[in-house]
Amino acid sequence: MQLLAEGFESALMACSLIVIVPGLATAMAARRDVIPAIAAYGVAISALSWIRFSDRGGGYTPLMIALALGLAAVALVVPRLAGRPPSPTGDRVGAMIGGVLAGGAAAELWRPCVGLEFGRVLNELPDRGAVGLGQMVVYLLGVLSPLVAAGAVHQLLPEGARERAEPWLVGIGGAALALLALATAAGLHDELVGQLFEWSVDG
Repeated sequence: MQLLAEGFESALMACSLIVIVPGLATAMAARRDVIPAIAAYGVAISALSWIRFSDRGGGYTPLMIALALGLAAVALVVPRLAGRPPSPTGDRVGAMIGGVLAGGAAAELWRPCVGLEFGRVLNELPDRGAVGLGQMVVYLLGVLSPLVAAGAVHQLLPEGARERAEPWLVGIGGAALALLALATAAGLHDELVGQLFEWSVDG
């Protein structure tokens, strides 16, 4: 419970925006498939963060991360702006692919705010195996709680309101992912992540 509480606390800090904002952008661009997109994003960021912080892999180049973000934007936005009627299966698959790509990219960009409990988890992560993965998932459930809230709000909106808002949400979400992709490709991600971390420490 303490690890989950640290995750909730971290969700309120600027350093977590680098994982929350792409997740919100993914959710906005997913149109009716918000829940599958958020679930795919959460699974991807949990798995890739565990791989990265347990020294089992990761370390992708900025261009590879930018490419993943760009492909996520394409997978999410293009089917939804193509002017065709929604296809439950096709749209859901595209939303999940976009969620996986965006979540994997965010995991590579993330520099977490480390509390006592999560700091202990990170130190022991290379030796904890599946237990460490479970602990990473618990922590990220707290960090990504704004995405869960966003998904719940979307589901509670009246159908008419959702339909009117969807074109705007798709455009904003896709643009946010594309801008982050461009910033990463240009090498600005380190400065951005460092500034968010500094704001968190100062706060």
